[in-house]
Amino acid sequence: MRKKKTWLYIILAVLLVAVSGFLYTQSKPKAPAPGAGASSGSALKFQAVKENLANTVEVKGKSSYVKETTVYAPFSADVTEWNVSDGAQLNKGDVMFKLDDKALRAEIGVLTANMRKQELEAKLRSAEQAAGAKITETIASNEAEALQRVAKNASKDVQEELERINRQIAGADLETKQSKLTQAVTTAPESGIFLAASGQKPQKLREGDVIGKIVDVSKIQMTTSVGEYDVFRIKPGMTVQVSIDALKEEKLAGKVEKVSKFPKPAASNSNDTAPAQFEIVISLDAHASLIAGLGLTAKIETDNKLGVLTVPTIAVQRDKDGSYVLLETAQGTEKRPIKVGLETADKTEVIEGLQEGDSVVLQ
Repeated sequence: MRKKKTWLYIILAVLLVAVSGFLYTQSKPKAPAPGAGASSGSALKFQAVKENLANTVEVKGKSSYVKETTVYAPFSADVTEWNVSDGAQLNKGDVMFKLDDKALRAEIGVLTANMRKQELEAKLRSAEQAAGAKITETIASNEAEALQRVAKNASKDVQEELERINRQIAGADLETKQSKLTQAVTTAPESGIFLAASGQKPQKLREGDVIGKIVDVSKIQMTTSVGEYDVFRIKPGMTVQVSIDALKEEKLAGKVEKVSKFPKPAASNSNDTAPAQFEIVISLDAHASLIAGLGLTAKIETDNKLGVLTVPTIAVQRDKDGSYVLLETAQGTEKRPIKVGLETADKTEVIEGLQEGDSVVLQ
């Protein structure tokens, strides 16, 4: 009896070990056959296709008028007539305002009279000195008198030079005042929209006061800046796609006009290690909604290739030997070295290693 029980325990133990081993074997995933690759259900597939590929730099900035002409008060005077208002359309030569020029004319008259007086006095002095010199030459009898005559002549030359300089200064002053007088009737120097510096029309102006500015609203530009890693990628003439931040649906076309070769001055409280910023100027096509001061977002197209073979950038992998993809074949997946060209965030150009229609996988 004991022998039968012993054999029964042995058989049960063997059965228990066999069942445990079977369950353990079934629970482990089966290793794929060499070269078989991952199953299609566990990998993302992409096709190599031909398409247009472009690389862009996105920047933000503000719109501004290309041409703004500031209008100043030509001299201090009372305003006798206003012919312009804020927001008015002006043509070049239109009368903007008139100034009372009586005081300026009086100043010009006094200055002219003084200059004429100085000229006559200088001529009289020259005649007297010439006559005195002849008399001195006649009666001069010794060396001391000769030296005295030389000193007088030197003093006379210095005095004449000073008088000549004073006349030049007075002449320049007269010319300036005469020029101002021609602006007593101030006209528009350019055509455009007049934007007043203040909402009021002052009745008295001081020389140099800013009256306002005339802007050409038909020409608007965008000013922005880029870092040192992007400035070398951007060239004048590159096409730009622009959107108005406040009107996302409005799309504008533009072109890079200017790329600064010098960094913008850093703020006094900025970090010296901060990346340098370079100003970019973009010309914009006219648009009904486009005015100065709007926030804009621009995409500058730095590279553009037509009909090139591409795969998603996410599918391109790299190792010490270079770039490669996992190519799907009838036998499974294989590592395929490729040569890449233009790269963007979404797509990468494949120059060598693939053909149109090839499928690559991302495991």
